[in-house]
Amino acid sequence: MGGKKHFINLIFTLTLLGVFAMSALLVAVMGAQVYESSAENVQKNFDTRTSLVYMAQKVRQSPAGGIRVGSVDGGDALVLSESYDDETYESWIYVYDNELREVLVPAGAPVKAGDGYSIMELKSLKIEERGGLLLLTAENKQGEEHSLSLARRVSAEGAAS
Repeated sequence: MGGKKHFINLIFTLTLLGVFAMSALLVAVMGAQVYESSAENVQKNFDTRTSLVYMAQKVRQSPAGGIRVGSVDGGDALVLSESYDDETYESWIYVYDNELREVLVPAGAPVKAGDGYSIMELKSLKIEERGGLLLLTAENKQGEEHSLSLARRVSAEGAAS
């Protein structure tokens, strides 16, 4: 009878160990799936939000009156004007070939889509002017959109930039 009790204890212990091992494996698999999903979402958001923050910082660095909306090969472009050594230059920020691009040219020079250097991946960019606001909408390669509204700066004379 003692051998049978010992055998039942052994079976119970092995069963408990098996349940514990399966539970640990299940938790590990679920954790890996949650991590993978989170990493994918972070990357999706990174593309659009970083591009919007980049453009917002460029707008904030621009002098009052030096911001306008332009067009490069039919797509919207953010055009920022600034003077250096008595010369005026324009920085054009736009999307071409699924990339956010930027090019610096003398004011009035023509801009072709392939001229700019690549900043990051981005599917599209829409820029709208509404009242004193610039509405920037960026779309990542997965088709998700994020928007950012920027108030135009007012110069000392009271004209919005």
